[in-house]
Amino acid sequence: MNNDEFYNPDIIGVTDEDGNELEFELLERYDTEDASYVAITEYRDDDEEIVDAAYEVIVLKVVEGDDGNEYLEEIQDEIEYEQVSDILLKMVEEKFDVEYFDAGEEQ
Repeated sequence: MNNDEFYNPDIIGVTDEDGNELEFELLERYDTEDASYVAITEYRDDDEEIVDAAYEVIVLKVVEGDDGNEYLEEIQDEIEYEQVSDILLKMVEEKFDVEYFDAGEEQ
């Protein structure tokens, strides 16, 4: 991205279990033949919050409800989660030129 371009994040609204509407930024989407997955992070629009925030990337599975709408849910299978999160985090790293690492690996 060059300096002349403005970053326009993809914002998605998510309703939590208590009915609260939360805003997340869609970082990446990964589709397979069997399923779709997303990497999201909490959306912030205040300049100071953006600079000071610690961004946690959340990896979720996209499921279609009986009403035809898409919903996000936790990935229950540990192997599926590991495989998908590795792919999505690599995609996010490349897109945003950032690096994620496992703190246990750095000694």
